[in-house]
Amino acid sequence: MAKDILCPYCIEKLGVNSVDYLCSSCRQVVVPSRADLLLKRIPKCQNAGCHGGIANYKQCSKCKTELPPDILEYKKYLRFCLLGLTGSGKTNFLTVLLHEIRNSINTPWVFAPMNDMTQDIYDSNVSLVIEGHEPAAATIPGAPPIPQQWRVTDRSKIKRNEIPAYSLTIFDGAGEDAERIDPTISRYISGAKTLIILMDPLSIPEVRKSVSEEIISHSTTTIHDHGDSAKMVDGIANYIRTSCGISPGKLISKEVAIVFTKIDTIRESFGSATVMQPSPHLESGGFVKADGDAVHAEIKDWLVTHNASSFLNALDSNFDSKKLHMFGVSSFGQVPKENGKLGKVIPHRVLDPIIWMFSREGIAKTI
Repeated sequence: MAKDILCPYCIEKLGVNSVDYLCSSCRQVVVPSRADLLLKRIPKCQNAGCHGGIANYKQCSKCKTELPPDILEYKKYLRFCLLGLTGSGKTNFLTVLLHEIRNSINTPWVFAPMNDMTQDIYDSNVSLVIEGHEPAAATIPGAPPIPQQWRVTDRSKIKRNEIPAYSLTIFDGAGEDAERIDPTISRYISGAKTLIILMDPLSIPEVRKSVSEEIISHSTTTIHDHGDSAKMVDGIANYIRTSCGISPGKLISKEVAIVFTKIDTIRESFGSATVMQPSPHLESGGFVKADGDAVHAEIKDWLVTHNASSFLNALDSNFDSKKLHMFGVSSFGQVPKENGKLGKVIPHRVLDPIIWMFSREGIAKTI
């Protein structure tokens, strides 16, 4: 059993002794016998009327929240937390990312919901964004995010009738909650292996000056009064430091993807640059380092060109540069129309950050 299993709800360590087994019929806790534990078999309920039904449901013994039945069975546990200020497009990005990877013919990774709640969240968001052509509303601040739990199988590595499977937990909180400390959100940030920090390029004051008012008014951008782009980075970094107990003089050492969303709104700034070209990662079955490095460098140059070097300086003073990568994506592929509706959703490079994450975890190749 892997050593890094955490309860997705209270972020406490899970193990055989910290999980309650629930009867599939009466949902009462069933205490496994010594033989059950020794033989690693599912205990049976002894209550009258259950007829020895197996206790194949589980709950965390600390927070008493029901867990996916197979929560203890994975060799690798992946956890990422989506961060970003209001209007950065977190829910839209996550919805399109999941839909894209689940419906791509090229992907070696198959995503399946581990519980009904994850399926319901996915179906609701896909119905709104992909099918209804409407941007998702901002997540309500102060409400703890419901962890989405996905089973990821790698069909490219089938051996002896076995296929590698991984547990992926995603935490998606409200943008406002990245601006004030909330104990539950802090636990999710601390428990995440990778932080995906979404940045709306139009929220950077130095960049916004170069974009037409029409594009700004049609986009889902929320204007924040930060003065300059460095304050945006410092604010989120301070939140992460407080959540993880990291001192001011120490760099944040988690894997961090800085994802510039709505790259379609600044298309003219990049012209025919790599970041505006189709992504090669999925088709290659791994993270193409040359492409990723080119995009990272182009975004750095773009920030410098737009007098936003303070943004880069703030990144360098807060994050370990060896574990940080920058991306440019567009969830919709276009700016919303004047009435707020979308055309056909044609995502651009939305899978790049998660394929990078897979490469850092040793799940995907680095090519």
